[in-house]
Amino acid sequence: MTGPRAAPDAAAPDGPGPSRRDVVEGLAVALVAGVGGFAWFSASGPPSEDEREELEDQRDEEQDELEDRQDDERDDDEDRSGPDRGRG
Repeated sequence: MTGPRAAPDAAAPDGPGPSRRDVVEGLAVALVAGVGGFAWFSASGPPSEDEREELEDQRDEEQDELEDRQDDERDDDEDRSGPDRGRG
């Protein structure tokens, strides 16, 4: 025999399944949680690519300025202690 009567020993659900309202409420909760998680991640997550590039540019400029100052100090030291010291 086929159909629902073919397996009389199959467990029947205890009651009706979830109502349409329960399903819609569950989806709404999941949607709100997803939107909230996305907003939180956008606000506190890693910086965007533009922000990362800007930070990298700032670090490069600071490193260049530091190297320039160090080079200037070395040049000043060489000027004071070189073989041409005291010559015009």
